[in-house]
Amino acid sequence: MPRYTNDREFQLGDYWLSKRSGSEAWYRTWFDPESRQTRRASLGTADFEQAKKVLTDWFVLNHTKKDEQPTEAILAELFARYFEHYGSGVRSHGNIERALRYWLEFHGTATLSEACAMPRQQAFQKYLRVDRKLGSNTIRQTLTIGKAAINWAWKRGEIASVPYIELVKVPTPPPKGRPLEIDEVARMLAGADYHLQVFIVLMIATTGRNKAVLDLRFDQIDLANDLIHLNPEGREQTLKFRPTIKLPPSLKPWLQEFRNVSSAETIVQFRGAPVSSIRTTWRTLRKSLKLDDSVQPYGLRHTMARWLRKSSVPAWEVAAQLGHKTPDVSTTEIYAPFDPSYLFKSTAAIDDFLSRVACQLRAGSMSEFLIERLKDEQKQGDGWWFGGDLNSRPRDYESRALTS
Repeated sequence: MPRYTNDREFQLGDYWLSKRSGSEAWYRTWFDPESRQTRRASLGTADFEQAKKVLTDWFVLNHTKKDEQPTEAILAELFARYFEHYGSGVRSHGNIERALRYWLEFHGTATLSEACAMPRQQAFQKYLRVDRKLGSNTIRQTLTIGKAAINWAWKRGEIASVPYIELVKVPTPPPKGRPLEIDEVARMLAGADYHLQVFIVLMIATTGRNKAVLDLRFDQIDLANDLIHLNPEGREQTLKFRPTIKLPPSLKPWLQEFRNVSSAETIVQFRGAPVSSIRTTWRTLRKSLKLDDSVQPYGLRHTMARWLRKSSVPAWEVAAQLGHKTPDVSTTEIYAPFDPSYLFKSTAAIDDFLSRVACQLRAGSMSEFLIERLKDEQKQGDGWWFGGDLNSRPRDYESRALTS
């Protein structure tokens, strides 16, 4: 094993800077005990100071230490390894990078023990709140990411122990949008543009989150087994779990026909193109109906959560329907959606809600706004219905065919 020697201009651990004969470029150099030969890797620079920096950065990222005490572990080195080997590869890498930068801006070259001393933690929180002008939620997220990086190092055996990190308490935020009443949903469906009508119906039928519904494609609908896979194949599950749910029977005929006539892959579409946002259309509709600002798209999810509980659906089934579960799904649970009794009560409650909405819409409109029916007026009375008492539907004004 090589030793530190006086003739090496710069060395870190078992790696040092050297040059090949006749070359101005600096190399990372080390002794390979297996081949018993000296190995080199170019650092891509002829500048000595730059070569020192490149070697230092490489060494920090790749030289994993074992059971280092918090009084010796350098926070910046720990964070650099965490981001390189984990944080840079996850969906939230931008948030992770920003949070770690806040930590290092304040703590600099401090050791883990110094950074986690309680007076310094409190000073760091004040720095985030006063100097960086961050809100309580962002401060908590910043502290949580730093804590996760430290725990990551401990799980890998890099540090011997994990100091206590105090998190900021954040009050529980109010729901994103209030629950809606059945008559409000009916009014919105009657006045909305085609793609927004489809969005509203899918939000009700799936109880999903906005993004999951906007992303929903026809190939995520398993018509043979009456399932909706809210998480598309190949997409990694996140904390906002996208479950596999049952396809409400009332939705199936429309989806079958819509798939046959649609040229787009996504179900929520405008002129054949995917819809990435419904914010503007939603605001326009809300204003035209004189609804208050608390009427938000996400409120449809709260609407259905409340409706499921009012319908005496068991709490565990409501949780499964909404995706309130851990992404670590066991092998047995993977096949649960194929059980005929899977989400039976929640699906029945959703069908009931849709039928009550349909009964408040004019005759023929439910089939027309979901699909054009090839503009065949003779089929106006034979359209798809959500169920319920069809005779109770108002017929005192003319149907309006909507197109996509």
